[in-house]
Amino acid sequence: MYENIKVLRPYFYSLREVGNNVSLDIKIPVNWKYEDIVKLYQSLEFKIQDKNEKFTLVSLITIGTQDGYDVVFACSNEIVNVNKEEEEKQILFKQKVKELQELFKKESLDKLKDINFLEEYGQENTTGIRMVEQGNEEGRRLETKNCQRME
Repeated sequence: MYENIKVLRPYFYSLREVGNNVSLDIKIPVNWKYEDIVKLYQSLEFKIQDKNEKFTLVSLITIGTQDGYDVVFACSNEIVNVNKEEEEKQILFKQKVKELQELFKKESLDKLKDINFLEEYGQENTTGIRMVEQGNEEGRRLETKNCQRME
């Protein structure tokens, strides 16, 4: 249990058993997305316990079994990981915009016209990275293991 909680720090707030249910409470930044993630877990419900201008205290609630504990921790980890990745992407985006501004200051118009980000990184998959909608075997194994999670 300690390792599960340790992974969630500093967002972990509390873990409680209420009747036959387990409730894992996480305190996350108010701008973080979580509703669409929670919806993917069939056996899970959420409740907003508190909200202010900086944080939202969210309770993830399900049946108090081993599978239930596994589901609340899996969902909370996914909420944290997805949002931290999004924050890192935003930071990277801002860095890349600055780099692009410098490039536009230094390079000739002809060279700049040759740049095509969509072909190289977006529209055509030339990088060998599989898109989410294509799926992969590892993802299917993970979803099969967590049978509480919907496709």
